[in-house]
Amino acid sequence: MGNGETVVTATSGSASGSARITVEENLDREALVALYEATDGPRWRSSYNWLSSAPVSQWQGIEVDEEGRVARIRLQSNDLAGPLPPELANLTHLRFLQLHGNEITGEMPAWLGTLRHLEDIDLARNKLVGSIPPELGRLSELRVLGLCGNELTGSIPPELGNLSKLTLLSFCANALTGSIPPELGNLSKLTELILGINSLTGPIPPELGKLSSLKWLWLARNKLTGAIPPELGDLANLESLDLESNLLSGIPPELGKLVKLDKLDLGFNSLTGTIPPELGNLAALEWLDFEGNPMTGPIPPALGNLSNLNTLILAHNDLTGTIPPELGKLSSLEQLAITYNKRLTGEIPAELADAPKLRLLDLRVNDLTGEIPPELGTAPSLEVLILRGNRISGSIPPEIGDAPVLGNLALDHNELSGRVPPGPVARWLAQPLDGGDPLDTAEPRTRPGRSGSASVEVRNRGTGAT
Repeated sequence: MGNGETVVTATSGSASGSARITVEENLDREALVALYEATDGPRWRSSYNWLSSAPVSQWQGIEVDEEGRVARIRLQSNDLAGPLPPELANLTHLRFLQLHGNEITGEMPAWLGTLRHLEDIDLARNKLVGSIPPELGRLSELRVLGLCGNELTGSIPPELGNLSKLTLLSFCANALTGSIPPELGNLSKLTELILGINSLTGPIPPELGKLSSLKWLWLARNKLTGAIPPELGDLANLESLDLESNLLSGIPPELGKLVKLDKLDLGFNSLTGTIPPELGNLAALEWLDFEGNPMTGPIPPALGNLSNLNTLILAHNDLTGTIPPELGKLSSLEQLAITYNKRLTGEIPAELADAPKLRLLDLRVNDLTGEIPPELGTAPSLEVLILRGNRISGSIPPEIGDAPVLGNLALDHNELSGRVPPGPVARWLAQPLDGGDPLDTAEPRTRPGRSGSASVEVRNRGTGAT
């Protein structure tokens, strides 16, 4: 039979007859009409052929399967505004519901759990409210569940741990509460778990360490507590681990086993103890951030083994000891920020100038002493040098005045003497520390050509020199 056809058979005694009757295949069509009417269809950005007599396969954003049933609704960023109508539950062949970037309102309907062929639910960046229906855990074919950027509340249903084919679970930027269900550790095919920017509490379940396919784990900006589970070190395929802005309290050395990891962001937590030297084994790491923790102890020299590291941020901790010269071996390093560690002592290692790509070196507000290494003036890529708020002494090396690309320099609130040597450098950071005097607020904040020169007075503490 063709689409929209049925056969009616009538029997009377030994006689029977059949008639092929063409009827409107109206369930799918009526469901789509209901969607149009419920979401202010006349104001959609594009609604080609909608409500026309054309087959629904020719309506904007609609695809059908071999039986002519609706299999995909793809109307992303199309100005749909309003709730999902219950008639959509009649789209029993639907596999893809892709409506992100609209203004879908109302609660997320439980009847979605009856559409057993669904493979992709993408309702991100809408205005959905209420809780996530546990009925979604029945969708055995589901591979993608994207609900980021809504106004969802309540907890994450543990029933979602039944979605054995799921590869992407994305609930970021909602108002979800409660704990992360341990049952999510059953999602063996999951590659991305994105739960950041909610109000989730409790510990990170160690069961997440069973997610052998996971590449991206983003739990940032929640209220998670407890130590980071050592089981996360078993995620052999993990490439990005972002736990920033929680209340986590400890770093396991097992994270050093994550050989594919390229981003580790643990900033703004309550991490105590020392930085595990095992992190020096993370050969693929490009970004390492520990900012805003009460971590103590020394900076491990093993971090100098991270040949792919681009950014290292160790700001606002309570680190002690000296800056390891091994950091100068970081051939890919572009940004190094070791700031506000007021018990970090010793001299600035001249070896830091050996990092060929280093653009920003920020060592402000530590307890560094000694003189400025002249080698920093020959660093080929150094654009920003901030050393303010230490106890650095001596004169400023002439090499600093001749630095090839240096455009931002802050040396105030040290114990330096003399003047900035003349040279092409003329753009200085002139911001005061804690209400103190600036370097020279009259200096231009643009960098002149090579023919320019600068002789900027340095106002420092305790020397009486200018």
